[in-house]
Amino acid sequence: MMMEPFEAYKKYLALKQHFTRDSYDYFKYNGKVNAKNTSFEVRKDKYMFYKLSKKKDVEGYLIANMVLDDKAWIGDLLSSEAERIYIDWLKRQESLSYVFENDLSKLDDDVNVNFKVKDGEYPYALVLYMRNEICIETLIIIDSITKIFKHWNKSILDPVLWPDIYRKCLKYEAFLKFDKKKYKNIFKDRFSM
Repeated sequence: MMMEPFEAYKKYLALKQHFTRDSYDYFKYNGKVNAKNTSFEVRKDKYMFYKLSKKKDVEGYLIANMVLDDKAWIGDLLSSEAERIYIDWLKRQESLSYVFENDLSKLDDDVNVNFKVKDGEYPYALVLYMRNEICIETLIIIDSITKIFKHWNKSILDPVLWPDIYRKCLKYEAFLKFDKKKYKNIFKDRFSM
């Protein structure tokens, strides 16, 4: 069933606030935002929300793109690039265990080398993420198993990139559905724990 354009607009506002504001939690507020149909109707870009509303999975489409760029403008979200981002995201969701195993294979065989922060520098796993060699889902799953972000917050000295990555991971984590026990076993198998 197609979503109404005003509903797509509210979904866009809610997810944008979730990914850009610490004070807003999409789940806590059940996706509700202060938006009036009258103000929506006078927006110059409202036709873009009509286009967005025709998407089969508006929420997934927005999440996929906002994880990559949380300040994305609605016009950018209707591009062929945004469609490609969504399709790539869908593929990762549908084959998450395969993606996770593949990403883990790129890590060093010594589990500590991947996560240890030396002299305040980025750990190897984070460097791989920043190079787009492993995905954000892998980082989030690893943290759910090891609680490594807590250590990184204390040890990484960079005040710019890491805090942004950390916040993005925290905001995205609630949308990521996975069987923690299954992924913990995959992780243990990879590092022979």
